[in-house]
Amino acid sequence: MPDFFVLFDNLKRTSVLSVLRFNRQTKPKRGSQMSQLNSILSLFEITDKNIIVKQISTKISPTGLHIHTINADLINDPIRCPHCGFKTLIKNGKHLSHIRLGTLNDGRYQLDLNKQRYLCRNCHETCGALTDIVQTNATFSNNIKQQVVILAKKSLPAKTIAEILAISNSSVQRILNSLSTQPYRIKKLPEHLCFDEFRSCHHLMSFNCCDAVTHQCVVMLPDRLSKHIIDYFESHFSLTERATVQSVVVDMNAAYASFIHQLFPNSVVIIDRFHIIQLAGRALDKERVH
Repeated sequence: MPDFFVLFDNLKRTSVLSVLRFNRQTKPKRGSQMSQLNSILSLFEITDKNIIVKQISTKISPTGLHIHTINADLINDPIRCPHCGFKTLIKNGKHLSHIRLGTLNDGRYQLDLNKQRYLCRNCHETCGALTDIVQTNATFSNNIKQQVVILAKKSLPAKTIAEILAISNSSVQRILNSLSTQPYRIKKLPEHLCFDEFRSCHHLMSFNCCDAVTHQCVVMLPDRLSKHIIDYFESHFSLTERATVQSVVVDMNAAYASFIHQLFPNSVVIIDRFHIIQLAGRALDKERVH
């Protein structure tokens, strides 16, 4: 009986060693596995070597959208404290950031990045690991911002861009507005201007001024109040510059006619043909119905 147990014990040890030897031969090395996971970052043009991918998962949202999540760590050990400059930093936990990436084929791609936090023992201030794939306190990566700009250059509407990149329409507008630089003012006032208003956000009427010849926008103001229009032109253009304007085309808004000669003393007020025909058409319809 003892010999039987000894034989069984030896057989069991041999089987375990065989299984371990087989797993070592078939299981990929950790370094190669990490390299394969990190290679997906190159698809999003992420070259930060401090980002280590841990795992990739996919789930389906209640609306049927495929959400691909890349879980990674950001380990970037700063040598000195950015606040006091001393080498007194110690690790102080991690902070999880959800960063939106661009799209590859379909669905939504997201990077869950665990950023290492540090505490300075000298000034007791905190800091964190930094990366160049996203701006500070931002959610959208630089990659998805580039894709928004590329699609916008192809004259695609904001709604279509939002559907392609799986983001909201307002996010597309914010990205385009943040990347566009508005000049302080145009270099020279056109000789012929057009005044009009349009319905903007929250059912408010905004003011628009453009070149009557080239249709280039001169300025857009958030409202059409006379005092705000007067303040803009008087603060941005001198009287000599405003005196070069020869004509201003307006609709039948009496408020415009009341201050045009104050702003542009040498100009002529012209009512555009569209509003004249519109007024005549409405009067004819009113009389016909009556």
